[in-house]
Amino acid sequence: MSGVRFGIDSFSFHRFFGENSKWEVPAEIKWRTKDFIDFARGHDLDLITLQTAYLDLSDSETHSELKRWVSEKENYLAFTWGHPNGFDGGKKLEAFKSATEWLERSADFELEQMRIVFGNHFNFEEAPRIRMERLGEHLEVLVKRARQLGVRLSVENHADFNVPVLLEMINGIDDQYLGLCLDLGNSYRVGDDISQLMESIDTSRVFMIQAKEIDQMPDNVQGSPIGWWPTVNFGTGKIDIAKRVNRLIQRGFDGPIAIELSNLGAGLNEIGVAEQAITHLRENLSPR
Repeated sequence: MSGVRFGIDSFSFHRFFGENSKWEVPAEIKWRTKDFIDFARGHDLDLITLQTAYLDLSDSETHSELKRWVSEKENYLAFTWGHPNGFDGGKKLEAFKSATEWLERSADFELEQMRIVFGNHFNFEEAPRIRMERLGEHLEVLVKRARQLGVRLSVENHADFNVPVLLEMINGIDDQYLGLCLDLGNSYRVGDDISQLMESIDTSRVFMIQAKEIDQMPDNVQGSPIGWWPTVNFGTGKIDIAKRVNRLIQRGFDGPIAIELSNLGAGLNEIGVAEQAITHLRENLSPR
């Protein structure tokens, strides 16, 4: 597996950080950022992505832990901004202030990129053109600042756009500091043809992959992303994530890969699924 770099995103343990969806119950386990980092270290991971919604850099312990992490050779860190709905499809333009602040913090930690989201699944039905008209000039200002700071912005397909449509918008900005954070679980939810996408996508525009394995409930339909699409053990769901990522690697993708667990399927727990995902990717991702 030489040359393939993967780690985990802190949203995988969102219940431990005090958040649960309507399909979940609160967790008895309570984590701080240090606990998440300790989990990564304990599983020999050198790549983490941190949800800014759970991150308090004014806390001296957290700040020190992140400084220690990035000071260690080969370790990778990215902030993942915008949970739960980013700019709400351009209806929440005041959020650009927060995104800019986290971009500045990314530069302070000398990070290579920051992930953002434009909205979420509740924005999917609104015409992409309308959303981009609202976001347009504000996004261009954010990208300009990213270029000045030397921090790339990766936009996640957050079940708010089909991937080809989102890539068309990204390419419309035409700036090498703006690219895609590809989440194939979300891509499946909105109805993308995953097999076709693996062959057609311009891998140079994919800055990061969020590795997620999901199942489809009987009342869910591709192209209608709202609802419960539970995370399941890797290799047992609808995505076959290792196979998909391997194809992108074969086609030139060389960026970071972050495991992300969402709402878990019945009978599963975060630690168990995370450990299974780590083992699955170690055993199944192919060398570059």
